[in-house]
Amino acid sequence: MRVRLYTFILLLNSFATGLLVPVLSLLLIQKGATFSMLSILIGIYSFSVIILELPTGIMADIIGRKKTFCLSLIVSLLFSAVVLLGNGVVILYIGMLLYGLNRAISSGSFEALFIDSYINEFGKDKLHDVTIRINVIDALGLSAGALAGGYLPEISGKYFSSIGMYDLSLIVRIILTFIVLIFAMVYIKETVVNENKKRVFIWEHIKISSNLAANNKNVICIFISVFSTGFLFSSLETYWQPHFISLMPDNSAMFLLGVMAFMYFAAAMTGNIIYGRIFSKHNTKKMYLLLRSILVTVLIITALQTNMVLFMFFYTLIYLFLGMSNVPEGVILNGEIPNEHRASILSLNSLVLQMGVLFGSFFNSIMINHSSIPGLWFVASVVIVTTILIIYKKLV
Repeated sequence: MRVRLYTFILLLNSFATGLLVPVLSLLLIQKGATFSMLSILIGIYSFSVIILELPTGIMADIIGRKKTFCLSLIVSLLFSAVVLLGNGVVILYIGMLLYGLNRAISSGSFEALFIDSYINEFGKDKLHDVTIRINVIDALGLSAGALAGGYLPEISGKYFSSIGMYDLSLIVRIILTFIVLIFAMVYIKETVVNENKKRVFIWEHIKISSNLAANNKNVICIFISVFSTGFLFSSLETYWQPHFISLMPDNSAMFLLGVMAFMYFAAAMTGNIIYGRIFSKHNTKKMYLLLRSILVTVLIITALQTNMVLFMFFYTLIYLFLGMSNVPEGVILNGEIPNEHRASILSLNSLVLQMGVLFGSFFNSIMINHSSIPGLWFVASVVIVTTILIIYKKLV
């Protein structure tokens, strides 16, 4: 029963998050951002995540994952309200700081709740199953939300012309986030994993969690690989929308932004399912390295595309292989983490991801003035190949 409840909450929350995926860069431009400012705003988002990621993960382990998750939903509501009601560069700075704070607080907290609940019910040998379940439900919610988010601007233009084209996405996001908050507050019942260690001081918790990560070569290898994923996301998710629009014959098919986002989230979900049904019995570490290598190849092919349909196809394939590689990545990482430190290590993992995003955003904000968008994706492929070579011998 609890697994079903958590599945519903994750699905609805992911749907709300997905609403902004196909239009975020365009929304920021509508609210006053310039084209060259996009990487800076994403960098601000990543910086706020980096500063707060680990402290909020530790907070989740110490004060409770439910309280932390509910706090993240409140911050999410603040972000949506600030961007909806405001305009201009200062508002965007504040909004992206709140967006990053929301990400920092939410990462690890609900996932740790879900994983601990699943392990308590089915055992630790079911890590593959819960990892796939979380990834699939998250991707399903994001893809459905992204598809809806692509149509909302058209609906807004037809029936709500008095508001901004992308404001309706924020309004719907606020409503859904509030519903998730009510469900979380009323129905989530947290089992305290660390009930015999409630008085652990925060600095002792930090020390233990840091030692767990620093002394485990598998965790370090995953962190190195995750950093390169963050670098990839900094260019992929920031610039795919304007690049995709540049490939359109005309602007009459803006709904394709939502279709595109739906396709790549659905591909990520499909990748999770494919791995679970076909490859889960193979060597987890070797499959992870193989899938990351294929990902690089597809990324390079995508960057070479000048046809809109071919670009959609290969861009979707990127997320198919990202989805497939996420499963062994999660299994390797969660297999090394004790329950009482799960949220902290998962937050540290998310912190490393955002460090990659921040570094990539800084790099891209400079290089975009001297390179094309596909050129940024070529650089990202080089970064991923480098990390594969670094972790190959240690992980295998």
